[in-house]
Amino acid sequence: MNKVILKVGGMSCSACSNHVEKYLQKQKGIIEASVNLVMGQALVTYDETLTLNDLKKYIEETGYEYLGVYDEAKENEQQEKITPLIVLSILGILLMYISMAPMFNLPTLKFLNNHFNPLGYGLALALLTIPYLIYGIDILKKGLKNIFKRSPNMDSLVALGVIFAFLYSLYGLIMIMLGKVEYSHNLYFESSAIVILFIKLGRFIEAKATGKTKEALKELVQITPAKAYLKIGQDIKEVTIDEVKKDDILVCRPYEKIAVDGFIVKGKTHIDEAFITGESKPSKKIKGAQVLAGSLNMEGYIEYKAVKIGKDSLISEIVHLVMEATSTKAPVAKL
Repeated sequence: MNKVILKVGGMSCSACSNHVEKYLQKQKGIIEASVNLVMGQALVTYDETLTLNDLKKYIEETGYEYLGVYDEAKENEQQEKITPLIVLSILGILLMYISMAPMFNLPTLKFLNNHFNPLGYGLALALLTIPYLIYGIDILKKGLKNIFKRSPNMDSLVALGVIFAFLYSLYGLIMIMLGKVEYSHNLYFESSAIVILFIKLGRFIEAKATGKTKEALKELVQITPAKAYLKIGQDIKEVTIDEVKKDDILVCRPYEKIAVDGFIVKGKTHIDEAFITGESKPSKKIKGAQVLAGSLNMEGYIEYKAVKIGKDSLISEIVHLVMEATSTKAPVAKL
C-alpha cells in the first residue's frame, strides 16, 4: 500500500474537489482518496497495481490538471498576478462609471452617454469588456468543458452568466446599429466584466491566504541545512544531504546545524532544539544522545551517526503530517 500527495490544478470550488475525489475513489486499485480544495492537493492511498502514471491519467480524465507529486522542498507558490488585477480594477471603475452615470445624472462625455450617443455608449462598453473576457478565458474554457463532461461547477455557472450576458448585450448593440436606440437600456457588458474581475480578485485573496500556510511549511523545511560534513577516515568532506547515507559519520562544529537525524558517537555539546521542543535553553548532549536535523550546535565539536535522512527525518515527518491533516476531511466536511 502506497500513499502520495498529488498537486491538482484548476479546481475552483467544492464541486471541483468533490468530482475529483469521487472519480478517484471509483478507480480500481485506489484504496482511499481525499481532495483538499484550499491546498489544491489530493491525498491518495493506492495498492501496488497502480503507478503514478495511472494516477496522473485518472486526474486528467476528470478534466483537471495534474501538477505532479507534492514536494515540500520545491513547492512554488502559484497565484494570480496582482498587476493585471490592479489595471483591470481601475478599468472596471471606468466601465461602471460609463454604464451607471447616466442613470444617476452624473456628468459624462456626450459621446459616452446613451441618451445622446447610444452607439458610442454601446461600443465603448463592448470594447472595455473584451480585456476581461481575455483575462478570464481560463474560467470560461474550464466552465464550458465541465458542462460537456457533465460535471458542472462554479466555473460553469460563471461561464454561462458571462457568455450569455455578453451575447445578449452584443445583440442589443447590433439592434442599436439598426436604429433601435431603446436597446441602449438593455446592455449588460459591464456585468460580464465585473463578474470575471470579482472571481479573479477572490481567487487572488484565497491564494494569498493559502500561500501563508505553504510559506510556513517552506520555512519549516528550510530549517535543515542543504549540506553536511562527512568524515571519511581522518578527512572531512563537504557533501549535499542527498549524498549522505545511513550509518555515515558526520561532523558538526560550533554554530553549525545538524544535517540529519542521528546520535552522537564522539564529543559533547549543548544543542538548541527550540524549533521542535519550544525549550529556549539548549539541551546538553553527550555520546549516545539523539540529535535532530535542523537543530543548532551551540558550542562543542561532535561526530554523529546518520540514522534518518531527508524524508525520513523528524522535520520531514512533521511536514507530511501537516499536509496529510490538511488533505484529510473530517466526517462533518465529508457530509
